[in-house]
Amino acid sequence: MPPLTACHRRLPSSPPPIPARLRGFTLIELMVTIALAAILMSVAAPSMTKMIGANRVQTEVSSFVNDLQFARSEAIKEGQPVTACPSSNGTSCLAANTWQAGWIVFSDPNGNATVDTNEDVLRWRPLLKGGDTFVAAPTTAAVTFNREGFTSSLGTSLVTFKLHTADNVAKSTRCVAVSIGGRLATQAAGEGSCT
Repeated sequence: MPPLTACHRRLPSSPPPIPARLRGFTLIELMVTIALAAILMSVAAPSMTKMIGANRVQTEVSSFVNDLQFARSEAIKEGQPVTACPSSNGTSCLAANTWQAGWIVFSDPNGNATVDTNEDVLRWRPLLKGGDTFVAAPTTAAVTFNREGFTSSLGTSLVTFKLHTADNVAKSTRCVAVSIGGRLATQAAGEGSCT
């Protein structure tokens, strides 16, 4: 009998094994993977929520500090009072200690902490997100900077604006201390006047 050539070889009796890279997951492997992913997510989700809240508060405090610094510099530049006050509509002051509703910065030549007919709104920040609260202690419904850059409306040497998340997590709390000299200091919970 002549030797078998490559094209005449006999087929093996059993199919060759499937390479490992072509195999899929078994149902049990898939269920175990899903269970592990669910456990990891349930552990990580609360921490992620707190981190997002803390970052949001930090951004909101930075916006407030920037706007107060802007008000102070505009008062010095214009040579007349400039006021920041809570505002929900961007055109008038709320006359309340509810800074979470948003705030405006406006030229206030007469220094009455009220937006009058010929006074321009220079900046407006809308309502804070996530149910955060932002209040001043002692109660303050406006911060007016005079032409020297000092605060003329505080009635005390220091006012602390306290911002915290709706869940009131102490680590997320941030404060802005405003002195009668116009100095601004950002503080974390437990620092300075941030209690």
